[in-house]
Order: sequence, then structure tokens, then C-alpha cells
Amino acid sequence: MRKRFGQLIVGLLALLVCLLVYGASLASERSLATAQTPVTPMEALSPAATMDDGGTAEVGIEWITDWPGTADDRANWYYSANNFYNELGSAGWVKRFNYGNTNAWERDFKAAMYGGINDSVIDSVDIAMIGTHGSSAYDSRYGRTLSSVYFSSNNDDWHLSPGEAYRAYGNNDLEWLAFDSCSVLRDDSMYYWYQTFDGLHLMLGFANTMYVVYPGDGGVWADQMRQKGWWIFGHPAKTVTQAWFTAVEDQQPSGVRARVLAETLNSYNDYIWGQGYVSPDYSNNGAYWYWDHVAGTPPPMQLQGGAPTQLPAVQVVQREVDDNYVTNIGQAFGLTSQVLTSPDGLVMAMVGGDGDEKQLFVNTASGGFFYQDLGELWTDPEAVRNLPATPRDAAATAMNFLGQHDNIPGAFFFDQEIQPTIEVEGAAVGLLEGEVRATAVITNPTNYAIHYARTVDIGGQRLSIVGPGSRQNLYVGDESEIIGFKGGWREVQTTGAMIDIISAEDAWNAFLADPTIVVAQLPTAELYDLAGQPDPTLAYYEQPTAMGQVDLIPVWIFTADLYVTAPQTAAQDAGREPWGMGLVADDAMIYIPAAAAVDTMPQASILTPAPGLNLDAGMTVDLSGTATGGTAPYIYEWASSVDGVLGTGETITGVPLHPDPRGAALAPNTITLRVIDANGLIATAMVDVLVWTPLYLPLVIHD
Repeated sequence: MRKRFGQLIVGLLALLVCLLVYGASLASERSLATAQTPVTPMEALSPAATMDDGGTAEVGIEWITDWPGTADDRANWYYSANNFYNELGSAGWVKRFNYGNTNAWERDFKAAMYGGINDSVIDSVDIAMIGTHGSSAYDSRYGRTLSSVYFSSNNDDWHLSPGEAYRAYGNNDLEWLAFDSCSVLRDDSMYYWYQTFDGLHLMLGFANTMYVVYPGDGGVWADQMRQKGWWIFGHPAKTVTQAWFTAVEDQQPSGVRARVLAETLNSYNDYIWGQGYVSPDYSNNGAYWYWDHVAGTPPPMQLQGGAPTQLPAVQVVQREVDDNYVTNIGQAFGLTSQVLTSPDGLVMAMVGGDGDEKQLFVNTASGGFFYQDLGELWTDPEAVRNLPATPRDAAATAMNFLGQHDNIPGAFFFDQEIQPTIEVEGAAVGLLEGEVRATAVITNPTNYAIHYARTVDIGGQRLSIVGPGSRQNLYVGDESEIIGFKGGWREVQTTGAMIDIISAEDAWNAFLADPTIVVAQLPTAELYDLAGQPDPTLAYYEQPTAMGQVDLIPVWIFTADLYVTAPQTAAQDAGREPWGMGLVADDAMIYIPAAAAVDTMPQASILTPAPGLNLDAGMTVDLSGTATGGTAPYIYEWASSVDGVLGTGETITGVPLHPDPRGAALAPNTITLRVIDANGLIATAMVDVLVWTPLYLPLVIHD
């Protein structure tokens, strides 16, 4: 009893010390969320210490993975934001703040006139990103319901609407701000988000549904904006816009529309600091631009007749990706450099000559590739280009190229009975709904994008192959040149084995009971409206080409409009309840596993540490976990909400953990185990560990 009482007294003293040290003010009580050189809170958040004219480049992130309940949780936003943060940090950027879950505050993004602290948080860095749900809320400044950014704490409230950030971004330090969230920049709201610009160069996000895929958009975005140390030819760094579009092309399933708002066309030429040109800070003049890129493939095929009860197993034929494989692809684009390999062995590459900016990346896991002419693809929207006269001419140009280079892996795997979708890309004038405005700046389309479809013959009918890896997109630019090619479809074969399939009704009910079972994580929604949408259909899902995969994954595809409860005013909804439903995303495709076997999806469990474990300062802990279901072998990845990545492996010993004293009380350190099976399917498990802060007691001298 005496020992327990002593432990209780020590614990209370430690908590008291924590409260005294970190409870001085709301603006300064949060410390950095990753283990690094200590920075006092006011140093981390002081605008005077972080202005870009001081010669430093700073990055900050906020992310949310945990909301009340479990259906809304999306662990991958942690990885997306932190991979972005650490990638730029490794390049020498100053890591200013990393706030997650209830420490990610709406007031960090809110203008001072509305009680926010934007100037000392989001606008205290050069580039910032938040990963969270997009939603809808009534905006009192504009008197209408608009898109919002959804938080999990009430500092100050749960929804950031654009009116609350009016003229708040860029007047201090911020150049580039990304919302890794669904539909924040949707058509009916992007004009109002532009009104937050006050020196901001670019706002990046999505016009429709995005998916919280692993490892997320953020790490790829940061990686593509950097010139990597192992690269010895050319200029591999992409502009901020090019890198965002590349990340979406690489990570997101089909149909996701990335959108980038700009103050001026010149802002689209921005690189991040240290990588190339950066445009000046322009004041908000009421006119803006937006540029979209769709991660495209044609829509999935509808079922013909009744739904089958079984589907053939489709196995991936593994490729040998070596120098010869890469050289064969590179020669199709006139590349003659030596083949380069990244230090981690995950990417092989070739580049062009001194007079161009051509580059080819090949994923060694699958043989998938992306060729880009960085001087042409998604850049310089003011340049006059001579594109093919019609979309049909652009498609003919692409087909002619494929015919001349049919040795490119997967080049003719597409279904020639399905017409490719063709889009023209380039910046467009942003207008308020219903507004007509003449502009003195004339832009030209930058390129055509041609998207091909792939199918599997299951005997009597064909099913589409969907997902990020199912993409073969060609980009036709000036003088009908091929300026981009996303391809390298995996070679597949049926094995003769059959997979029992659940019905569409059972799949939908399983999804409603647990929305996390989907192959690609959707945003949160309270209502999924199937009315007016196509009937559900079956397909095979292919993971991003950066991931290994042994079998394609049978899925049911539903298309729905997603809604959440949107706070509104009683005046707006006169005569009704002051709460209505706000649109989060329309025409969102939902990929639900179709296999009937209960062990189709992997399951992860943490064996140690046990939930609620208390650790004294300086103690270490052993991590162990296990996985079942899915397809072995498994990859085990461990991370901490405070310490970041902890390591890989089924068991890790002697792991040091640190306390999380960011809030008004000592918060738990959340340990996450992520298990990835051989088909790229992911399961997670989490456990909270409380790590105590050091307790320094005064020296007592006895007589």
C-alpha cells in the first residue's frame, strides 16, 4: 500500500510539473511532435523568427487520424503528412511544427479578426500541409454553405470555412498550402478559398473525392519537389504543381481530380526554395486561376446480365526489372544516359541530355514507369503550343507512338474495344459562379491526356481493372510530342482457381457496418446516397506500381454521393432544424472487397506493449505484433504519434519513447502497427502508452 501511495504522489507531482510548464498559454503550450533538437514553443511559433526574408525555409504540418468513435479514423493521414514533413526536413528545411489529432486546431488556420492565430502558426512557415477530412459548413461571411476543413477538437470549432480565413494566407510567410482532403477546392467553393490569399502563391487540394491511401500523397509530393542527391544528370526537381499532379497520378485511384489555385499564372512556375524559380508575393487582386489534373482511366465496365458467384483468380507475373528493362523503355523516348538506381533500390531511372529536362522513373517492385518531359508537362501555361487540332488527332498520335514502340512493357494490354478518354489540360480563369470576366492574359492548353482501359475476360464477359496501378496514360504536347507516359501495366494470368464472391447487397451492408474494409480509404460520411448512380459492378483492383502485388483483388464498385451533417444557421434554414446535410463528395467510387472468404483482408494485432502501459522517463519498450489473413508474407511497420517511425519487423526491442505533453495534460503516446500483405492490403492496430516526463525534485539536505 505504501509503495502504491508513493507512486501516486510521484505521478501527481509529475503531472503538476507538466501543467505548470506547458499550461502558460494556448498559443504556446504545444511543442513539436517529433523527436528533434528542442525548440521552445515561442521560438517555434514566432513570426519574427520564421519570416522567409530571414533566409530560412520552414515547413509545418497538421494531421488528424482519430475522431470520436472509430468509423471516421484514417491512420494514413499521419503517414502522408509526416512523410512530407520528414522529406523536406532531410533536405535542410526547418521543421517548425507538427500538430496531430486534438493538437491540430482550427484556430491555427483562422484569421486574427475571427480569433485565430494563423499568423503565428500556418503563416509562420513557407510551406504547410494538413491531412484531414473535407466537409461542409455554413459560412457566415458569405451567407452560404461551403466546403470546410474538418477538425477533431473545438479550438475554436470543428469546421474551418473559407470566410474565417479571409485574406489570412501569405501576408506573413506562407507561399504554398496543401489540403490533403476531399473536395475542399470543389467547384462551388474554390472562389471563396481564393479569397484567403494575401501573398499566398498556390493552394493545392482536390475538387472531388480523394482517398487516404498508404503511404499518402504528402511524401511523394515532397520527394518529387526535391532534387535528390543520388541524381547526377539533368534537373529532376519538379515545380510545386508538377509534383502535386505526379503524386496524385502515382497514388490515387481513377477519377480523382487534383486542383491547384494560383494568384497569377506565373505562380505555376514555382519550385520550392532551393530548387529553382520562386515567383514574387502578389497581393490579392480579385482574379485567380485554377488548374486541374484527373488521375484518369475510363469508367469501369458494367456487368452484363446477372452477377457471377465466382471469379477467376488473377495472378501477377513478376518481372525482372534490371538495367536492360529500364533501357528498353528509355530508348523509346530518346534517353541515352546510364541507368541510375536509388540508394534504397526502389527506383531506377534514366534522363535526357543537357538541353532538355526529360526523365524516366521505373518502380522495381512492379516495372511500372512514369516518363515526363519536365519542360513541357504541366508547366508554363502562358507558352503558345501547337497541339493536335482535335482530341481524335491526339488519340491517333498516341496510338501511332504505341505502334512504333510496342516493345514497351504493357503497351498493348488495353482493351481495344473501349475508347480511351481524352482530356485537354491547362490553367483556366477562376470565376465566381455566374460571373463573366474578360482577361488580358491569354492561356493555351498545355497538353492532351489520353487514358486507356484494361479488362479481364472472365468467360462470357469482361471486368475492368481499376486502381492506381491500372493506369496507362499518354500525354501529347507541343508539336504532337509525347511529353508524358504513365504505364507499365503488370502482366497477369488466370490460374484456373476460382474465388467465391459475395453479393453486392452483402458487400454494401458489410461496408456500412465497417467503412474501413474498403481497399482505398474514403473520407468520412454520414450518408451515402446511391440514387441516380450506376448499378454496382465487379472489377479487379491493382495497387500503385510502387507496391508489390501477387494477385489482383476482386472488388465491388459502388458510386455514391457522400454527405455529412453541416452546421447551418436557423435564419438560413427558416422553419427547419438548424442542421442539414452538406455534400462532401459526389460520384465517389467505393471499392469493397468482393471475396467471400473471411480471411481475405489481413488483420493486425499488437502483442506488446499492453494497452495503458506506463513508462518512466528514459525507459525503453519492446514491440511485438502478429498478422493473420490476407496473403503472406507481411511487412510490419511501427510508428509513434510522438517519435515518428520506430522501425520495421515483427519484433523490435529496446525502443525509446518520449512523453507527449502538448496539451493541458500529459497525453498518451500512440503506437501504431501497420501490416502490409503481399497484395498491398493494409491492416493497422494501435495501443496507447503513457510516458511520464522527467521529474526534477529540489535537493533536500538533512541535518
